[in-house]
Amino acid sequence: MAVKKTDRDNVIDGALNLFRVKGYHHTSMSDISGACGLLKGSVYHYFPGKKDLAVAALDRVIEDVRAKLFIPANDDGRSPQERLRALADAVERYFIGREGGCVMGNLALEVGGGVPEFVERIRTYFEDWAKALTAILETRYETARAAELAEDAVARVQGAIMMMGLTGDEEILRRAGRDIVALLN
Repeated sequence: MAVKKTDRDNVIDGALNLFRVKGYHHTSMSDISGACGLLKGSVYHYFPGKKDLAVAALDRVIEDVRAKLFIPANDDGRSPQERLRALADAVERYFIGREGGCVMGNLALEVGGGVPEFVERIRTYFEDWAKALTAILETRYETARAAELAEDAVARVQGAIMMMGLTGDEEILRRAGRDIVALLN
């Protein structure tokens, strides 16, 4: 049975979509309330301000990608090649067709180090991703080299997501995934 989303969940979902598409600074609380079909005052019932809402939204992304991307990557019941392929496939499913690309990548570029609460969460997101890749790549490479390759792979995927958003060409992300999987061939 599907779990019914609360108004608070809908506010977070609406904010995430707007932050991903419009950016943090170009999204107002009025935009968010309109996206969720609530009065502006109702949004303030759940979050005292936009920054608090953004923190909750970033926490939601971290939780979501840990479940959808990183848990399958850490499945010891699969071979390293299968785990890496599962991660690449999950990344494709997660980002292809997602308007605005990657909210974490977008906010990293938009706010830089300007909002410490965001930086901490954005760093956690990218570190989790690199750690998942490193754990798989360590089956073939020394730890330091596996970590370098993992960071490079995350950067490659983020660039591919950005280019996919600019060109509409999903093959850019798929090619990045194939090249990352090839690291274990």
